[in-house]
Amino acid sequence: MTEILTHFCDSAGFADISLVQYGRYLGGTDTPLLPFLNERTVVTYVTSGAGTIKLGSSQHAIEPGSIVVFFPNVCVNCSGLDGQQITAMWLELDGSALPETLTRAGLTPHKPVLSLTTSGDTSETVAAFTRLTDPEQEYGPLRATGIALELLDSLLCETSRPCQPKVSNLQQYYVDKSIRYIKARYQQDISVEDVAQYCGLNRSYLGKLFRDATGITTQEYLIRQRMSVACSYLERGAAPIATIARSVGYPNQLHFSRAFHKVFGIPPREWQKRNRKN
Repeated sequence: MTEILTHFCDSAGFADISLVQYGRYLGGTDTPLLPFLNERTVVTYVTSGAGTIKLGSSQHAIEPGSIVVFFPNVCVNCSGLDGQQITAMWLELDGSALPETLTRAGLTPHKPVLSLTTSGDTSETVAAFTRLTDPEQEYGPLRATGIALELLDSLLCETSRPCQPKVSNLQQYYVDKSIRYIKARYQQDISVEDVAQYCGLNRSYLGKLFRDATGITTQEYLIRQRMSVACSYLERGAAPIATIARSVGYPNQLHFSRAFHKVFGIPPREWQKRNRKN
């Protein structure tokens, strides 16, 4: 008698996750870490060193064993790590399914740091990090991506408070619609009220949907979008700061400078001096 054992795999929700690059970091104590933004999501495991790190507007303590996620367009300010010898393993990921996966592990822009429930010696997450970033190993893209997905699966199992997304398909529709509007109109002097009106929703209700889905407010997302583009212009020295301010939705240069300083902790001109590409 023939017997067939079948296991169905609902992989549709995780299909769009891609590995961009990965490696290890060894920070020197003599070189200060400047504020920076990432275009994609970087998942990091701290192997040594401790201190505080500012991600966006919130400050977090990190220590060996911490999982730290640098979300796209979130300012990373490592001034609290000056003088510390920091080592870490990291991978840069992309894909529309990634935010939901990290949210299930309890990692959001609002809560980007956590500790694993399993010790480093027995953690499958740490083992996958170690295997993937081993400098003596060379993996093809398919094998490397497989290890990265294995790492994310272990992460879901080894976090203390894995959670499920709080938004329905209809709610996600409105969040996606508001993001499309912001990306299309951030150059203009738009407000959160304009975004809510475009979606046909009350401002406070849209704000709740947006925070549940992304971990940040609609206003924070709008500012991050503007600052990300502004940084690209500043790096290239493409135009005067007043022109850059207007191109990202700030008719008043002073308002732009204040918003920039609030995000990065330094004025835009000083940021440009440190980061301008020749």
